[in-house]
Amino acid sequence: MKKLSMLLLCLVAFAARAQQNLLMVRTQLEAPEAMAVLKETVQEYGYTVAHVQRCDGGMSQFHYKTDYYRVLFFGKLAEARGILKHYPQMAPFIPLKIAVIAEKNETVLAAVDPRSLGRLYGHDPVLRVQFARWYNDLKSILEELRTFKPKS
Repeated sequence: MKKLSMLLLCLVAFAARAQQNLLMVRTQLEAPEAMAVLKETVQEYGYTVAHVQRCDGGMSQFHYKTDYYRVLFFGKLAEARGILKHYPQMAPFIPLKIAVIAEKNETVLAAVDPRSLGRLYGHDPVLRVQFARWYNDLKSILEELRTFKPKS
């Protein structure tokens, strides 16, 4: 439970300006395998993996021990450029991010619900539609990881 609390704290820090909701699932996959499947899945949804950030080291400074803690950054370049051209203040939220954390015999995947950005930028109908699209994609991606069964 302590690990999960720290995860929630860290994810909320990604978007401290907005009140955030989290999308979260557990998978039976081991964390490295979950990350590999996640990378493949986001690409199947038309996104490009931008970066994988290892977070274990920084967390150890706070005496937080984890076997595996990574954040996958991904997005669509043209989409990101278009949004940032008109809304440069959205830079902290782009690209999208999913955290992958080992917890006992399971792996937790979590992301900020993009619809919560509507509280900051919901006045624009184009952005509201974008947030809904991101939400649908993230929800589907996470659900695929939750129910993923390795081929025997």
